[in-house]
Amino acid sequence: MPVTIKDVAKSAQVSIATVSRVINNKGYISQKTRKKVYQAMNQLHYTPNIAARKLQSKHTATIGVILPSLDNPLYSELFENVEKYLAVANYQTLLCTSNNQPEREQKYFSLLQANQVEGIITSSHSKFFIQQDLNNYPIICFDRSISKNIPSVRSNNYLGGQKIAKVIIHKNKKNILILSGSKEDLNPINDRIKGMLSIFQNVDTNVQTIALDFDSSLLVKKLLIQKILSTHHFDAICCTDDLTALLVLSFTKSQNHPPLITGYDGSTFVQTLFPDLLTVKQPIGPMAELMCDLLLAKIQNPQQNFETEYVFPISLTQQN
Repeated sequence: MPVTIKDVAKSAQVSIATVSRVINNKGYISQKTRKKVYQAMNQLHYTPNIAARKLQSKHTATIGVILPSLDNPLYSELFENVEKYLAVANYQTLLCTSNNQPEREQKYFSLLQANQVEGIITSSHSKFFIQQDLNNYPIICFDRSISKNIPSVRSNNYLGGQKIAKVIIHKNKKNILILSGSKEDLNPINDRIKGMLSIFQNVDTNVQTIALDFDSSLLVKKLLIQKILSTHHFDAICCTDDLTALLVLSFTKSQNHPPLITGYDGSTFVQTLFPDLLTVKQPIGPMAELMCDLLLAKIQNPQQNFETEYVFPISLTQQN
């Protein structure tokens, strides 16, 4: 049978209330008594139920942020903005990267709860959060739809895909590759691809779609891209994210007639170092600020009604 707080109290020869005050660091406890309680806890291998303590705990001012990876400049910039806005509100952040592995997300979510995190901002790619009953927990999603009761902040991915496709058509490109950075069935990527195809299917084009493994390392992805482009010729390669576009650029830059390459996200990092990349720019800063505002509002007033989706407009970077 699991050890209880009652067992600890009996072993330390103190009351249950005294053990509770030691665990929660409340009220005056003599050093002698505190030592007896800790010795009893160690001898019995007793671990306090932190989740239960949370119900009685004070404001912790900590927010958990779960992102798939920081390899993508989009997520790095998003986290920087979230951390900045939460700091202004006197909140600290706890970052977890899941690499789209449900078991890691579950572990991190349990860790976040155990550390008394007051809310979560997530861009989870897996189905873990969808499969949980989390409607009563303060959660805000970025670019993902988990539940109608959990707000999602995203950009207009479908329109972004259409804008990219229109540029490709305007430049008279016929043989086109849509290259996705992930094989998984992800809403934002699907919407971007759907937006592209809605334009391409109405004109005389040859369009192929290929997806990479999200879990693969950047080196493996680069090798896969080299294999694809060594056996096919394309006039244009439309990537569903800037990171994939940069991997393509690294292979095609030495070609005599490189294809037109497009990305999606438009982080400050990419725009600064690769200003010639034609990409869709998401308003990362404003989206991060809204997510923070929504989460803090949800923490302060759980009964408040929120929209299911908050959609931001996008813009297309200009090629030099």
